[in-house]
Amino acid sequence: MEKGTLVEFKLQGDRHLGVIDRQDGKNRWIVVDERGQPHSVAPRQINYQIAGETYKPSQIADILSEIEPYLDLSSLEVAWELLVEEGLAVTSEEMALLLFSESSPSQSYAAHCLLSDDTVYFKQKGNSYEPRTKSQVAERKHQLEVEALKAKGQQEFLARVEQALIGKEVKWQKYDCQRLEVLEKYATFLAELSDMARKGLDDNSLARFYPPPAQILETMNILGRPATPSGTFKFLVDLGWWSPHENLFLRRLSIPVSFSSKVLEVARKQLESNPPDPDSDRLDLTHLKVYTIDDESTTEIDDGLSWEKLSDLKERVWIHIADPTRWLVPEDELDLEARRRGSTVYLPTGMVSMFPELLATGPMSLVQGKHCCALSFGVILDESGAVEEYSIHASYIKPTYRLTYEDVGEMLELRVQAEPEIAAIAKWAKKRRYWRYEQGAISINMPEAMIKVKEQGEDISINLLDDSSSRQLVAEMMILAGEVAARYGQEHNIPL
Repeated sequence: MEKGTLVEFKLQGDRHLGVIDRQDGKNRWIVVDERGQPHSVAPRQINYQIAGETYKPSQIADILSEIEPYLDLSSLEVAWELLVEEGLAVTSEEMALLLFSESSPSQSYAAHCLLSDDTVYFKQKGNSYEPRTKSQVAERKHQLEVEALKAKGQQEFLARVEQALIGKEVKWQKYDCQRLEVLEKYATFLAELSDMARKGLDDNSLARFYPPPAQILETMNILGRPATPSGTFKFLVDLGWWSPHENLFLRRLSIPVSFSSKVLEVARKQLESNPPDPDSDRLDLTHLKVYTIDDESTTEIDDGLSWEKLSDLKERVWIHIADPTRWLVPEDELDLEARRRGSTVYLPTGMVSMFPELLATGPMSLVQGKHCCALSFGVILDESGAVEEYSIHASYIKPTYRLTYEDVGEMLELRVQAEPEIAAIAKWAKKRRYWRYEQGAISINMPEAMIKVKEQGEDISINLLDDSSSRQLVAEMMILAGEVAARYGQEHNIPL
């Protein structure tokens, strides 16, 4: 190439025009751009040579202005429609003649710019461009539409995030929620990192060992946040999507902390309609004095105890378990949700109930003074503490007293005469304990603590629970109910 030749060259991926000044070594050229800045350019960086006169760097701005009116990418569609049937390949000069009816150096360069920027209608093959097939063009247009929608969605998501971060109320869209749910799953990875943390792995090391999925990386990059579990966690907290003390183990185990509106609606309807009892022949045990014994903070009261003296001078203890099936319809939303949860989860911060609160602490709970549905285990023990006779009934009961462990402990210590049932139940609990030890049971005495966290982690209380006589009483009765249920299952070939 001669000095003064005008060329297009690529520099860090961008297109530039420059004038050849001189050779730089054996295989490179010094090219001067419109600002007079020299660049050492390899031949592979030069994409196009503009024909015509010898140029000066000062002319480049005029040439760029001259080609500007021709740079309409939509004009390529017309040219493609003319060429696609025969599949004819064209050079930049031929395209200029087709589009502009002339092929001057500037018009030919404008055609080159159009063709090199196009990703829909033409593809380069050597020094010419051939039209893509109709199916290829249709597919490419669809891809561009999808990409445009995705880019628009990203920008709208980013705008809503910025609003939320400054404390404004935001109406999240379905696509936003999907993005945030993916971030939630990645942030819960923190719950699995305790072993790694002990090994001293920081976020950067974790990112190397466990690179984030592409979708996480993309989202965190557009947010300008580090794509690490802790970076994702901090973003969700800043957004107000999570609390600073979010329980990641609940998230990891997919334990929902709230109920869907559909489940709540079913629960309300059940409560209002008072549906037919599937066990309409329940045994009426409302004549029994029923004691419920729990911690003071307990709101779901699911068991109670009774004692009665029989006509043959034998004694029977009763263990009543709250019967939630009274309020369930098999396979309905409430039933399926309860199956999915499996049980109520108790945490220092509170509990995650198996059923909506309006049922769990209401008719499904053994509330003092209320008629309640229960599954009652009536057990007669012999003097050694072994089960002599038992029966299991769907029942009605009416809890008499709602007591705490401290209340019962005090009643036993003071030998309160007004409540002989408590002393009788305690007597049989002791016999059961001795009997179990004789059968080979062992007792592992380890400290048990009750931990309560309030006010977003600012108020933490830790209380050691002593192995009091009242707690032993309740524990023995629950173990007894478990043994009776197991016997019933064994005798009736029911897997439990």
